[in-house]
Amino acid sequence: MIILSAVAAIVFIIVTIVFSILSVFVALLDRSGNAYLWVARMWARCALLLFGIRVTVKGTHHIKKGQNYVYAANHSRYMDIPILLGYIPDNLRLMLRNTLTRIPIWGWALLIGPFIIVDRSNAKKAEGSIRVAIDRIRKGASVLIFPEGTRTSTGEMQSFKRGAFHLAREAGAPILPVAVIGAFEILPRHRFLPRWGMKAELRIGEAVYPMGVPPEGHRSEEIRLMKESEDRTRALLSV
Repeated sequence: MIILSAVAAIVFIIVTIVFSILSVFVALLDRSGNAYLWVARMWARCALLLFGIRVTVKGTHHIKKGQNYVYAANHSRYMDIPILLGYIPDNLRLMLRNTLTRIPIWGWALLIGPFIIVDRSNAKKAEGSIRVAIDRIRKGASVLIFPEGTRTSTGEMQSFKRGAFHLAREAGAPILPVAVIGAFEILPRHRFLPRWGMKAELRIGEAVYPMGVPPEGHRSEEIRLMKESEDRTRALLSV
């Protein structure tokens, strides 16, 4: 299995370079971001196929046609990204931390595409990213966030942070809790190569809807959204 993983990793690097270059041209030709998303989704599925990872999806009936969402997903390892990107059937835009753009070629493609890059070290830039995300939602896309703020080091989901739910309240978009199961086992901490031939599961839960509140109630509303979304995500993980 180690040999299979090593061979898959070499092919994965080549595939990533090819798809990254293709996505740059696609992003320049189609400013809507839809063609870029298609390329990104094909890259994600190819990546999972190369490592023999089989993904089961449950709860897609919670995604209502014509409704834009904020997807709130747990974050255990980098393998979360291709699983979510490849198998959430929605017009998706990911919010990703700016450190990913430092990865040669793939990171450069992220900068040109419609995904939202967040610089958490700069409050003004982070707020600007929230504004971009709101604009994406109002123009017909859904946005995926990782409310824990960072990857878990133990495999256990961490507490959600309130800042992510400022986006949902401002955009007036319902939140769909999402649980990714198996990503930590595929790529445990301190392991360089994903394990070959593993299984993963993607569970989508029932939406949490924001309520219209006066300005003095914004903070408490964001806390409510955060707690409800965290509880529902934990429930999905424990099923």
